[in-house]
Amino acid sequence: MLRQLLILGFVLIFCSIVRAEGRNEQSILPKPGGPFAIGTMKVFVTDSSRMETFITKKKFREIYIKIWYPAHVEGQSEYEGLLSDYPDEVVVDIFKAVGLDKELVGKIKESTTNSVTGPVVPVNGQKFPVVLFNPGFYFGMADFYTGIAESLASNGFIVCSVNHPYEQPYVEQSDKGVLMKKKKAQLAYLQLVLVEKFRKFELDTDEQIEDATRIYLKKLKRFDRVLRRWTTDNIAFIDYLYYVCNNDSVGGVFAVMDIDRIGVMGQSLGGAVAGQLCIDDSKRIRAGINLDGFQFGDIIDRPVELPFMLMESEHYELWRIGNEMVFRNSGPDFHSFTAKRAKHFLYSDAVSLKFLEEEDLKNMIGDVNADEINATVNEYIRAFFSKYLKGVNEPLIDNNIDNDEYRHIKLR
Repeated sequence: MLRQLLILGFVLIFCSIVRAEGRNEQSILPKPGGPFAIGTMKVFVTDSSRMETFITKKKFREIYIKIWYPAHVEGQSEYEGLLSDYPDEVVVDIFKAVGLDKELVGKIKESTTNSVTGPVVPVNGQKFPVVLFNPGFYFGMADFYTGIAESLASNGFIVCSVNHPYEQPYVEQSDKGVLMKKKKAQLAYLQLVLVEKFRKFELDTDEQIEDATRIYLKKLKRFDRVLRRWTTDNIAFIDYLYYVCNNDSVGGVFAVMDIDRIGVMGQSLGGAVAGQLCIDDSKRIRAGINLDGFQFGDIIDRPVELPFMLMESEHYELWRIGNEMVFRNSGPDFHSFTAKRAKHFLYSDAVSLKFLEEEDLKNMIGDVNADEINATVNEYIRAFFSKYLKGVNEPLIDNNIDNDEYRHIKLR
């Protein structure tokens, strides 16, 4: 039975489009490599089957979606500011935890993106696959993954970032933005610390690794609840897309969405959501990518049968070992990608913060060549979704590679 979904409103930021060769030379973000210019828009969807549980006021759960899409642009163009939709104090507070001060955050917000603002229209004459993106927990801000979204949009994908109110630093709503419920979010990390501090895991045999992984999944109940809530947010949005895109009067970006070709990806806990969606909504999802997240959820007992890629850093060995166990029985198109010497924030726009001190940047993304590994990551993401959503032959994704910078293995 379909959910009753109400759209509270949507704001179109139809940008005046730049021609493909007119990329933004002033942005700190990498230039997108595809042939399309990029527009953005915002959508606010209310799931009237669920009440918001984070506040006492009776209110249906509202989901904010930011969309990057291939756009048609002529004439002069203005570019969106990087993180411009986020209040300064929110950005400063969240980045303080990873070592960035007010001055450095100011430099981030001085930059523009490669996405255009103003009235722009989507490219007509063809339909594009849709990729849902879920930002990370606690630190996750939709616009701090702009480089990944722009890379895909420029290559002919429509990227929809699904944001989760009260569990990410700041999430827009149709009336006003809402801040994260920090104390509740921190309780999830407290569970993580307690499990790892007071539980010594023996990891010498497959049986011990499986036992440790199952204990991990069982004890971290707060992360599991977040995973279930976010997965339901995504399913509600997919329901909404099926309703809107199958309407005879559909127009704008929705008219060029191919909802028969939906992929999903996310970073950190958002990556775990991508994995869970591939088993919970396997009829409508075609492929998924987990960007450096421990795979909470049911996959350890309900293997992913869809094409899936686990992209990891080397920052957390316990997650890597656990993920090997979780994904051990995955289907015939399972890919493993590891960025060597990398850290967790490699899979975000942190990779573009070249103005940081060398050691500060290493603390975020690892001891890597930022430009080279970022280009490699984006190329693998593009190739994966091109193969499994567009049916394009992609030798890159079919070949195993193990060099000094990264390792890609198609396991099955």
